[in-house]
Amino acid sequence: MEIIKGFLKRKVIILLAAVVLVFFVLFNSGFLGGEDERITIACVGDSLTYGSGVLKTREMDSYPAQLQEKLGVSHNVLNFGLRKATASKEGDLPYVDSEEYKESLKSNPDIVLLMLGTNDTKVTNWNAANYEEGLKALVQSYQDLPSHPTVYLLRSPYCYSTDGGEVAVYGVQYKITNGELGEIVKRVASETEVEVIDLYSPTQDKTELYTDGIHFNAEGYKLIADTIYDVVK
Repeated sequence: MEIIKGFLKRKVIILLAAVVLVFFVLFNSGFLGGEDERITIACVGDSLTYGSGVLKTREMDSYPAQLQEKLGVSHNVLNFGLRKATASKEGDLPYVDSEEYKESLKSNPDIVLLMLGTNDTKVTNWNAANYEEGLKALVQSYQDLPSHPTVYLLRSPYCYSTDGGEVAVYGVQYKITNGELGEIVKRVASETEVEVIDLYSPTQDKTELYTDGIHFNAEGYKLIADTIYDVVK
């Protein structure tokens, strides 16, 4: 009998602790009338942010989802990734014309993680001056928000051609992505006084993390999330 009572007592304590934790999370999130005290992170980018490569499990395995898991309830990580998006206004799908861009501005972020450029290097898109101009304008648009977020420019990851050709899938010119693109990102970061998070070096030649030479599997996106976490935690 005493054993049963002790077991029930422990179950009640665990249940009460769970209720308190849920209440705390909901209150801090603003759902119960309190202010949302979480740090909001807006993840802005293309398919590498959206989660291509893990589409069926992107709610768990995209880098923003894995970053949310690592940061916990004190943060609110929002995924504003748009597949095929470009930083350039002259690209085939300019990010600035998208609903994702508008929603990212409305999110009142504390931190912005901005990664665009891989689609800009497509044969049909690439213009270095247009890319640099578009990327700089995007950074400044977030810096001008009332929340004055900390903006990080993410240097696009390594990519490669799976068939050994001069162009990777979707017409991406991987030699530009792996080379000139990085120099432009550094230059824009210097001019706008933001920090660069290098995703190229940790992913270079780690072909086992890719699904098609550009997009990642779950382990690849985990590496991206881990690299970002080490900076923003």
